[in-house]
Amino acid sequence: MTTFLVVEGPSDAAVMRTLITAAEIPDVAVISGRGKSSAMSLAKSLAVSRSARVAVLVDADTRDPRQIDEQRRTFRDLQGSAAGLTRLFLAVPTLEEELFPDVETFVTIFRVGITERQRQKFGEDRGRAIRTYFVTTGDDGESRVKSHGKMDLQSARDGFGRPLLKEILAYLRAV
Repeated sequence: MTTFLVVEGPSDAAVMRTLITAAEIPDVAVISGRGKSSAMSLAKSLAVSRSARVAVLVDADTRDPRQIDEQRRTFRDLQGSAAGLTRLFLAVPTLEEELFPDVETFVTIFRVGITERQRQKFGEDRGRAIRTYFVTTGDDGESRVKSHGKMDLQSARDGFGRPLLKEILAYLRAV
């Protein structure tokens, strides 16, 4: 049975598809929710209509523990009867910062050589640098994954030491 992972946007979907593929987790459909609210709503719809397990991965957009707790409560309230089939994963403050706290982590995981200027850009706007690396937009306006350097597969399978990623991968592996 397919497990769904709903994320905020196309670049998050591209990153997670790449990592899930490398981690060799079968039967996972990664879907871009096109925004945080839409992702949460889509999760409930998928859980109810397909009786499927659904993970939702969105940015907390904050480090404030009170705001994070409030987002978790809101999610539980919104899920209602689907609460048993859905699980929220919050990236604090964003997925890019959570998974790639520094350029060295990114370079190591994706085994890429980058210039000093690219390192500087990564430091200035990590999200944009990662989107540039992973995503291209086709003539139809849809985002697609670019080809990229070879990933360190064992690191990807292990969640490369990032607690949030390890937790998501464990949830997706569970039957």
